[in-house]
Amino acid sequence: MSKHKNPLEKEFLIRQYKNNPNIKMSDFCQRNDMSATAFMKWIKQYEEGGLEGLARADSEFKDLFPEGLDRTEEAYKREIMKLRIENERLKKIIL
Repeated sequence: MSKHKNPLEKEFLIRQYKNNPNIKMSDFCQRNDMSATAFMKWIKQYEEGGLEGLARADSEFKDLFPEGLDRTEEAYKREIMKLRIENERLKKIIL
């Protein structure tokens, strides 16, 4: 399996999966190097509590960000936007 994913990466994957109804979950998980069981758990946590739900469930969350980092909703949105931009850039390179 891949490295531990932080809450922002998990949210990005969940949104990517939900925006593509034509892909099977097993194929999506395999392509992103994660287990379907873990991914279903992330979806449930996200539906119940959003990004905070993913963060609460993540025991390693505190270790992922250095002290003093802005953990507000706006900071999360900026990080998500950066991930989306990078994903689109990588798609263009691959195609």
